[in-house]
Amino acid sequence: MLREVPPSRAAGAAAIALVVAWSCTLSPVRLSVLVGVAATAIAALGLDILVARSGQLSLAHAAFLGVGAFTALNVGGHGGPWPLALAAAVGAGAIAATLSGLPSLRIRGLQVAITTLAFQVAAENFLFTRQDFTAANQVLERPALLDTDLRLYVFALGCVAAVLIVRRRLAVTAAGRSFLAVRDVEARAQCFGIETGRTKLLAYALSGAIVGLAGGLLALKEGSISAKDPFVLLESLQLVAIVVVGGAGSAAGILTAAVVVKGLPQFVGHISIPLTGIDLDAVRIVPIASAALLVVAVVAQPEGIGGVYRSVGRVLDRLLGRGTAGRSVPRAQPTATPRAAEQATALRGVPRGLSLEMPVRALLETREVTVQYGGVVALDAVSLEVRRGEVVGLIGANGAGKSTFFNAVSGLAPVTGSIRFRGVELVRRPPSRLSALGVARTFQDMGLVRAETVKENVLLAQTWLCNYGRLAGILALGSTVTRERELRRRADMALQLFGLDHVADERLGELPYGTMRIVEIASAVAAGPDLLLLDEASAGLGPEESHALADRFLALRNELGLTLVVIEHHVPLIARACDHVYCLESGALIAEGAPGEVIAQPAVIQSFLGRSTAASGGPAR
Repeated sequence: MLREVPPSRAAGAAAIALVVAWSCTLSPVRLSVLVGVAATAIAALGLDILVARSGQLSLAHAAFLGVGAFTALNVGGHGGPWPLALAAAVGAGAIAATLSGLPSLRIRGLQVAITTLAFQVAAENFLFTRQDFTAANQVLERPALLDTDLRLYVFALGCVAAVLIVRRRLAVTAAGRSFLAVRDVEARAQCFGIETGRTKLLAYALSGAIVGLAGGLLALKEGSISAKDPFVLLESLQLVAIVVVGGAGSAAGILTAAVVVKGLPQFVGHISIPLTGIDLDAVRIVPIASAALLVVAVVAQPEGIGGVYRSVGRVLDRLLGRGTAGRSVPRAQPTATPRAAEQATALRGVPRGLSLEMPVRALLETREVTVQYGGVVALDAVSLEVRRGEVVGLIGANGAGKSTFFNAVSGLAPVTGSIRFRGVELVRRPPSRLSALGVARTFQDMGLVRAETVKENVLLAQTWLCNYGRLAGILALGSTVTRERELRRRADMALQLFGLDHVADERLGELPYGTMRIVEIASAVAAGPDLLLLDEASAGLGPEESHALADRFLALRNELGLTLVVIEHHVPLIARACDHVYCLESGALIAEGAPGEVIAQPAVIQSFLGRSTAASGGPAR
């Protein structure tokens, strides 16, 4: 069954086809200009992978462009076939970008941009001044297949199309989802099975490879390059301007911005200002125009040209009866569905390829676990047990150390002591390996990507189940397409199980807070854990929804065979759902036992419930 294409996308595709067809009728000189525009667009699309998807800013992409171009000239000029020259340009760009991205493993934000600036300056003043590298006397001759400007232009369009396909594959595979997690929730991304360092370097390598392709295309276009002018810092800044003006994340906007910034001035030639007699060279005012467009984009339209396209598309879809403007999104109810048993069976029993079924007394066992930050003891020698099939409550006042305990189990806090899960020691084990062992968790202040859809977040939580290489996924090699289809089916079942299928395509950040909390639980369940750590899951829910959530906890235990540890302030939920309760105060364990017994203890009343609340008999939150 073919998927229906929205009218706005169909109209956009038709408009692009008409523009491409018209451009093929242009003179050879103008076709040559458009080849340069295509190379710039490819470089900007490569930069956008860093900016929009992984949250990194590079000021060295003109250097990567030069590395790709000069590498292609060296390989081709020494007799290598042109496909090998292009492949070498792609590889050299990837290597250069990866090297410039190494500091991102230790630093973040503006500091990373400064290190890439240093790479740009070093390449510009040292690497590109060496004639043995720049191949000043080498010529890359066009093959017979590309011997005319029209053929080269069509080939350049093919390269643009290939990059767009790669970007699309990136968006629907584990690599792209990992980039987004590192961008928005880097500290929590490891809990999804994502190795943040490798993910950052992959983003740099992929971006550099695409820019290297653009450099190889420039080498084919020019035949020889004797100056470093196309690869100086100003060109890097211009690429940044194209991404911002076009709208980070919008391929259509970036392509348009590349045409406006790089192609339009060369088509116009000179600009005469009426009544002044002033005649300006359009090419020379490109830097000024780019800066002006950048300011306008930031102030007037932060989403750039892509934002304008999206607004027009929504209007067009609404006029043609496909819009959803004004549609209310009901809050999810965590209640069972008619297909709950079938869905639970499908989500149960994820194969891990690990021999961990050991005869241990407790599923999770901690001994003398201590977490200390400087002179502050956040967790003080906590020892507890969680047996398989239990729902365990972890209570205490704010600052008691409950979330710190979850961070200790997750590998996100410096720990002394012992934490054993199914007999396997977790202390000093990388947090990214925890999902594969069978532990999933939620966070007190949301650990998901709010800018993405509900379904994409559920897929993100299943990252450890993506048993294919990231590059293989991008290139659609092997069984990656089939595996992604299986993961999407699994995500659909998890959403149906929690009554969230009606908001699967909504952006998470646009939903009510209570619904977002349920989405986070559904995401954790979709990861197929044996132990589920839930941090204040009822936050944002009303009394009736909290009551239903308690029933859902019991259903997760009974239907999926999960073991749950629940941090909660809502006493009725603890009393209804939990088999065993531990109470913390100032990082130390002060009580444990059945819910009714623990809540009745004077120390717990004073620490957690409070005297006035205990006297009135009301619940505490």
